[in-house]
Amino acid sequence: MSTIKDRLNEIMEYKELTATRFAGLIDANPSAISHLLKGRNRPGLEMLEHIARAFPDISMDWLISGTGSITGKNADTPVIAEEPLFRLQPPAEPEAVPPAKTAALPERTTAVPASLPGKTPKRVILFYADGSFEEFRND
Repeated sequence: MSTIKDRLNEIMEYKELTATRFAGLIDANPSAISHLLKGRNRPGLEMLEHIARAFPDISMDWLISGTGSITGKNADTPVIAEEPLFRLQPPAEPEAVPPAKTAALPERTTAVPASLPGKTPKRVILFYADGSFEEFRND
């Protein structure tokens, strides 16, 4: 019989998620997920509720007790393929934006402000509204 940590790992594998991304989707601290995955802690009711909300297709009976299948469906039930979350290649032709909706972006400067003489940025992280981010390093 599998343990709860095994079943959490199985969810991440099934959904193709990293531990950090899994934590973000269930609104949990990544260190809490790390403790669960290493078997140091067991999830509480609140954590299980967060997982149930984030992954409605995952069987809670399976997650809690390990009985049944990960989706709660019979093995005879056909699996419907989902469209991948990310594409490896961009779409063939991007949609054209009507000229009326385009706007010139202000020019960005990458210079260090004059008020910080002798200071050089080491790392800049941009966080986007969709939850993604970019990191720029000056090593």
